[in-house]
Amino acid sequence: MKKLLPALFLCLNILIVQAQNPPVPASKLFKLPKYVTVKDYVPGVLIVKFKAVAGSSSKTKSVTLPDHNVKSRSVVSQRKMFSQPISSLRTSALRKPDDEVGLGRIYEVKISTSANIEAVINEILADPNVEYAEPRYVHRINYLPSDPRFPEQTYLPQLQAPQAWDLVRNGSGLIIAIVDSGSELTHPDLAANIYYNTADPVNQVDDDGNGKVDDYRGWDFAGDNGFNEDNNPNVVGSSNDHGVHVSGIASAVTDNGTGVSSIAFNTAKLLIVKAGPDNNGTEISRGYEGIKYAADMGAHIINCSWGSTSGGGFGRDVVNYAISKGCLVVAAGGNSNTDVPEYPAAYKGVLAVANVNADKTRASSSNYGPYISISAPGNQVLSTVFGGYGLSSGSSMSAPIISSTAALVKAYRPAFNMQQIGELVRVTADNTENENPQFTRQLGKGRVNVLKALTETPPSVRIQNVSEEEKIAANAGSPDTLYLYLDLKNFLYPVSNLKLTLSASIPEIKILSSVPNIASIGTLETKTQVGPFKVIIPKEVPGNSNVDFLLTYAANNYQDFEWFSLTVSKDFINIRTNSIATTITSNGRIGYSSPSETNGLGFEYRGEQLLYEAALMIGNSPERVSNNARADNSTTHDHFVKLVRAYEVIDNADSIVAESQFNDRGNPKGLEIAVTHRMTAFKKSPDDKYIIAEYEVLNRTNFQLKNVHIGLFTDWDILGGRADATQYIPAERLAYVYDKEVPNAPYAAVKLLSNNAAPAYYPLSFDVQNNPLSDEELTIAEKWETLSSGVQSSGLDVSTGVDVSFVSGYGPYSIPANRSVKVAFAFIGGDNLQDIQASAQAAQQKYDKLNVVIPNEPAVAFNVEVYPNPLFSSNGVSTVRFELPEQGKVTLELFNLMGQRVRTLIPGLGYGKGVHYLKYDFSGGFFSDIGSGVYFYRFKYNDQVRTTKISVLK
Repeated sequence: MKKLLPALFLCLNILIVQAQNPPVPASKLFKLPKYVTVKDYVPGVLIVKFKAVAGSSSKTKSVTLPDHNVKSRSVVSQRKMFSQPISSLRTSALRKPDDEVGLGRIYEVKISTSANIEAVINEILADPNVEYAEPRYVHRINYLPSDPRFPEQTYLPQLQAPQAWDLVRNGSGLIIAIVDSGSELTHPDLAANIYYNTADPVNQVDDDGNGKVDDYRGWDFAGDNGFNEDNNPNVVGSSNDHGVHVSGIASAVTDNGTGVSSIAFNTAKLLIVKAGPDNNGTEISRGYEGIKYAADMGAHIINCSWGSTSGGGFGRDVVNYAISKGCLVVAAGGNSNTDVPEYPAAYKGVLAVANVNADKTRASSSNYGPYISISAPGNQVLSTVFGGYGLSSGSSMSAPIISSTAALVKAYRPAFNMQQIGELVRVTADNTENENPQFTRQLGKGRVNVLKALTETPPSVRIQNVSEEEKIAANAGSPDTLYLYLDLKNFLYPVSNLKLTLSASIPEIKILSSVPNIASIGTLETKTQVGPFKVIIPKEVPGNSNVDFLLTYAANNYQDFEWFSLTVSKDFINIRTNSIATTITSNGRIGYSSPSETNGLGFEYRGEQLLYEAALMIGNSPERVSNNARADNSTTHDHFVKLVRAYEVIDNADSIVAESQFNDRGNPKGLEIAVTHRMTAFKKSPDDKYIIAEYEVLNRTNFQLKNVHIGLFTDWDILGGRADATQYIPAERLAYVYDKEVPNAPYAAVKLLSNNAAPAYYPLSFDVQNNPLSDEELTIAEKWETLSSGVQSSGLDVSTGVDVSFVSGYGPYSIPANRSVKVAFAFIGGDNLQDIQASAQAAQQKYDKLNVVIPNEPAVAFNVEVYPNPLFSSNGVSTVRFELPEQGKVTLELFNLMGQRVRTLIPGLGYGKGVHYLKYDFSGGFFSDIGSGVYFYRFKYNDQVRTTKISVLK
C-alpha cells in the first residue's frame, strides 16, 4: 500500500494541472491563415489578451502585470501594450467608462525565435484566462504606381495586382517574347522595357550566328507582304498595332509617371518578334517561326495573342520545341463564341486563355471548352497603341495579362522553372463556376489572381501520359472495354491522400471502377501507370468517336481538374516496333483511318513522321474505281465500308499481326468486292524497318471481274514534304522518296512484293504541270489512269524538290466469281537508299517465306482443326485452321456445355478457297469472362457444319 501512495499523488497532481490548463479543443486550435507566410509576422513576438476578472466592473477590468503571467517555457518576456487608461487622454466632455474593449488586458509577449509559433500559441491558449493569442502581424501598404492612367486600368485591382506589388515590383533577366504584328520600340511607355540583343549589334554581320543579321531589336519574319524578313520589328502605323497593345499589357514601363501600368511592373523585358505583314493588320503568317526564334533567343515567356482552328504537326512540333527549351507559351483562346479549339492555344502544354468580364462571367465573344487553361479580363483593356494609348477587347488582351502575371511570379519565385510558374498561375486562379453555370469547367481553373499566385503554396498534379488498352468485344452487340492508365506529375508543393475521379462527356460511356487514393506525391514527382480506370464503351457509340474525359483531383485544400481526349470504338489499330510505327485501318487506308492525318500514327521511322496519306484503290475502268483516297483538298472518295473492324491476331516476341475486312458498298459504281486486309510488322533486325500490308480482294459477284488493277496512293512528306523527290527502281520494283535539301533526312519507300501481275508506278505532284494532281484534284478517271498506266516514268525529280506522291500497284487481274486474289506491299523507312534497298530485299524474303509456311493452298475437302487442346492460360492462344474446297461464307461461334453461345468470332463472312488460320487469345481481354471448362467451336461453311471441342484451363 505504501508503494502505491507516490503514484496516487502523481496522478492527482496531473489531474489538477489538467483541470487548470485543459487542452485546447481541436476546433479552437490556432493555425496560421492560409495566405500568411513568415514574411507576414514578426518572428518571436506574440500578442496575447487575457479575459476580464469575473465579477469586476468595467472600471476594474484593467489588471496589472503580476495578475497575468503567460505560462510557457518559450516565453522570454512580456509587457502590457497600453500602460495608461485610454480615458485619461480625452477631455472631460468626451470621457467614457475606462477601457470598455479591454485594451489594458493586451500584452506583447516575446518568445524564443526557434520555437514553433503555432505550437506556442496553442500552449498559451490552453490557459483558461487567455482570451486570444496570435502573432504580431506585419501590414503593408498596397503599392500604387505613379502612372497617371493607372486608375483607368480597373482590371488590375480586380486581380489584386497592387497587393502583389507590395511583395515584388522589380527584377532583371526575364524576357517576354511578343510574337505578334510587331510593336513600337520608341513608345515612351515601352522603350525602357524593350529587349536588345547585344550579341548582334547593327553592323551588317550575323555576330551571334543565329542566321539573322543584326537582330539587335528583335526580328521581322513577315515584312511588308508576309515574306520579306528583316531586322525591323516596328509597326508602320495604327492599322497593324495589335502587337503594340499586347506589348503594353505584358510589360509597359510601370511607375514612370507616364501612361499605364503592367502587372509585371518592371521585372521583364520585351522581345519583339514581328510575325504579321505590314499590309494586313489581322494576319499572323509566320507565327510558329516566331515562336521558334523566341525560344532560341532565351525568352522565358512567349505570348501568342493569335490563333486559328488549323492545328497540325508543324505548330505542335514548334510548340513542343519551345517547351523543351524551358519556355512558357501563353496563347489567346479565341473570340468565336465556340468550343472549337484554336491553335496554338489547344496544343498540350500551352496556357490557353479565355476572356471574362469584370464580374467573372464569360465575355460573350470568348471561346470556351476543355482546352482552356485559365481566364483573364479582356474587355475594354487600356494599353499602349501606335503613338499613344487606347482600348481594345478580346482574348488577345487576356493572354498578355497571364504572361505579365507569370513574369511577376517568376521574379518572386526564381527557383521555379517556367512550367511550374505556369501551373502556379493557373492553379491559384479564382473560381468562376458560380458566375458561369452554363460553362462548368470550360473556362479553365478560373480567373487569374496575382496575389494568390505569389502567396499560395498548392500542389498541381497534371497528366503526363495516358496509356490505353482497348478490349474489343467478340460479339457484335457487346460493349468494348477500355482500360486507362495515367502518368501523373506534381509540379508544385507536396500533396497527400489524393483522390481521382474520372467521367466522360458521352453519357452512355460508363466508368465502372476508379483507383485508390494516392498516398502522396512530392514536388516534381511522377507516379506512373496509375490505374486502371475501367471504361465501358457501348456499341451505340459511333466508331472513332472523340471523347472528352474529365479527371478531377481532390485533397485537403486542393481541388483541380483536367480534360483529356481519346478516340474510342476505334476502327484501327496502332502498330509499333523498335524502328517504325504505323496503323492498320478498317477502310483500306494505312497510317490514318481518317483524312487530314487523324486517327492513326501515319508512318514513323525512328520518331520521324514520313507519311501524310496512304489509301487503297481498286478499279477496272475510268468510271469504276473504288477507293478511300483524296478527291481534292477537302474531300475524299469514301467507298470502302467496314465489315470487321481491325483486330489484333498476333503480338509476340517476334511480330505483330492485325487484320480487318471491308467492302466497297460505299461506291454506287463499285466492283462489288470484299477485301481482307492483313498487316504484319516484325520486331527484330533486319526486319524491323518495314511492315507488310497484304490485301485479299474477293469478287462477290456471279461473274468474272476483268481488267482489275489494285494499287496504293501514297503521299510521303519527308521533313514536311516541301523539297522531296521520288524514284522507281524497276529491277527491285521499289518506289522511294527522299528530301533533296537535307542529306541526312530519312528515306521512305513502297516495295511491291507480289509476282502475280505487272507492276505499276505513277509519280504525282501538284507542283508539276501536266500532272493529274496539277489542279490539286484526283478524279475517278485520273485515279484509273494512275492505276492502269503501268510504270509511267522513272520518277519525279525537280531540282529544288517538290511535294510528291505516287501510286504503285499491280494489274491487270481477272478474278473469277467468288474467287480472290492477293497483293502485298512493304512500307519501308530507312536512313538512306542503301538502307531502304536492304530492307526491301529482307521484306521480299520474309514474305516469300511466310507464304510457304502458311500457304493459300488448294483444299480438297472442308476441314477444321483446333490447337493446342487443351488450352492453358499460360499460353492462351487458340489457333483455328480451316480448309475450304471453294469460296464460301463462314460463321464461327463458341458455345459452352449448356449449349449457350458465348462468342461470335466470324459473323458470316466470305473466305476464299484454300487454307486459313485464325488466332484467339483466351488469356484475358474480351475472353476474360471465359472461365475454365469445356467449350465447342461451331464452324459453318455454306450449308456444312463442323463442331470441335476445346478444353480451357485457367
